[in-house]
Amino acid sequence: MTRTKKDFDAVGMMRSIRDKVSTDIEGMTLEQELAWLASQELSDPLLKRLRDGAAQPGAAADRATSRSQTATP
Repeated sequence: MTRTKKDFDAVGMMRSIRDKVSTDIEGMTLEQELAWLASQELSDPLLKRLRDGAAQPGAAADRATSRSQTATP
């Protein structure tokens, strides 16, 4: 079996990003981490919408409840 030289190392990139984030948030309280996360710029509109929706307290539970009430058996 021959190996192909990779031009992009996804695992290495993920580890590098994870290490940087870990260093950035080290020692922060939960509130500080949430503020830091909210301050990060997202270029992907889907990720931004997911983050903004997740930041709303109880938003996911409210949506699940409203869906189950409107669903027909």
